[in-house]
Amino acid sequence: MRQIAVLTLAGLCAMLTATAPAAAETASPAATQRADIETLQRLYNERFVATPFAGLYQIDRPIPYSPRETAPILVTRDGEYSFNNGKLGAQHGDTGAPLSGSEWGALVLRWRDQIRYSDLIQRGGNGPLRMLLLSAYDCPFSKKLEAALAAAGTRYAIIPSTIGTANKPFLPDIWCSPDRAATWRRAISTGALPPRASRSCRYDRRYFETLSGMFGGSKPTALFADGTIVASPNPAFVKQKLATLSRQGIAF
Repeated sequence: MRQIAVLTLAGLCAMLTATAPAAAETASPAATQRADIETLQRLYNERFVATPFAGLYQIDRPIPYSPRETAPILVTRDGEYSFNNGKLGAQHGDTGAPLSGSEWGALVLRWRDQIRYSDLIQRGGNGPLRMLLLSAYDCPFSKKLEAALAAAGTRYAIIPSTIGTANKPFLPDIWCSPDRAATWRRAISTGALPPRASRSCRYDRRYFETLSGMFGGSKPTALFADGTIVASPNPAFVKQKLATLSRQGIAF
């Protein structure tokens, strides 16, 4: 959707000036959310809804670029940045220019305290968590990468991708299984899936779809605790990067 980046910087500044509340006012979270959505709807002439992450909103309509389901278009407060449909990754909201890897990682880390790490699929033991990995059990590159990480005993947490993959309908079954890590390991190594999840399963579809969109959606992508983000990472790079973070004492 090209319209996401056509707003001029001057127009954006004028809009922000017109809608900024008085400094002395303290709005409730609900009022702030309503004001954010009203501003974005005026900026982009699109309907927006809130996501599970504060200050991050989603265009409320599907915008596919291929026959496969794609990532949601996510926009930050006041249109500052966007995660555009899993196709271009993170962008500047006013120009549409892509963010660098370090800028993209720093943007995701704005919400580091809102990521529910215990809800992710844990791999490689219980040591300090220094890497999150967007992965899909039906992706050939993910299979190869995770096999190498397992052989090296790498500690990381998996964000199961909901984007551009046939595995989406089965993610609740994996997430709600008694042992998510073992179930994921079987799925990515053999394709074997667990029984269907019961209706009482509390799998949070919106949360994982939003998190997948923040990570770019369609490629295996690693986010390290220092904000470095790498799509389709090389296992040797992962090993070296995690060793550096360990020496520096950096973890999520």
